[in-house]
Amino acid sequence: MFLLFLISMVIGYTTATLYPDMVIRSLEELEGLVELLKNLSMVEIMFIIFLNNALKSLLILVLGIGFGIVPLLFIAYNGYFLGIFSYKIIMEQGFFYLVAGLLPHGIIEIPMVILSAAIGLNLGLKGAAFLKGRSVSLKKEIITGVKFFFYWIMPLLFIAAAVETFITSAIIGLLS
Repeated sequence: MFLLFLISMVIGYTTATLYPDMVIRSLEELEGLVELLKNLSMVEIMFIIFLNNALKSLLILVLGIGFGIVPLLFIAYNGYFLGIFSYKIIMEQGFFYLVAGLLPHGIIEIPMVILSAAIGLNLGLKGAAFLKGRSVSLKKEIITGVKFFFYWIMPLLFIAAAVETFITSAIIGLLS
């Protein structure tokens, strides 16, 4: 999943390099979100970020049962989008600004999302094995994956949301 994420990110960055007008269209959806967040408190923003990341991560984990298609598509899309976003930020603000804006929270958030997708992919593979008649305890696999999500992934996504809201935004504020 990590390799897919990196490859998708490179493809997104390369696409943005070749078609810069596409970058503008791709990122227009973010502008509406930014406007919505401007009227919220920092704590509300943190909870929105956390809920968004936690719900999506749980969904890609659970929906992975469908042969792992949803986690694969989710990771590919998000890597591609991050590549496009990275191009825009580097062109407008520079590489250091991008690193400062992604690294503090991304070092926690991105691996947790990728891990959720990897668990989802594993469930998809186990589901396929089950359909082929192999001895697989699909229920046990799902329970194990969901427990792991609630014990590890969700708390770390909460920490990442707090870091993104309070630390990353402070760093970006200093650089702006």
